[in-house]
Amino acid sequence: MLNCREITENADRYLDKEMGFLERLQMRLHLMMCRHCTRYVEQLKATIAMLRDLRLEQPAEESRERLVEVLRGDGGRPPLRY
Repeated sequence: MLNCREITENADRYLDKEMGFLERLQMRLHLMMCRHCTRYVEQLKATIAMLRDLRLEQPAEESRERLVEVLRGDGGRPPLRY
């Protein structure tokens, strides 16, 4: 099974679906047991989604505040699923 360091090093590949079946299965098993890594992957996913949704005309301070809200979990969005 993968350890926490391997999870954090490969979280972007996991979210981008760039892993083979076995490696993806190992990630999922670890995430089912480790709330810290699960939170890390959720935060990374939220960051990616927020950056994708940013609009150029939106003030930088407002964007930063929205990102902080999402990362804290009080952004009003449903929980992230991976």
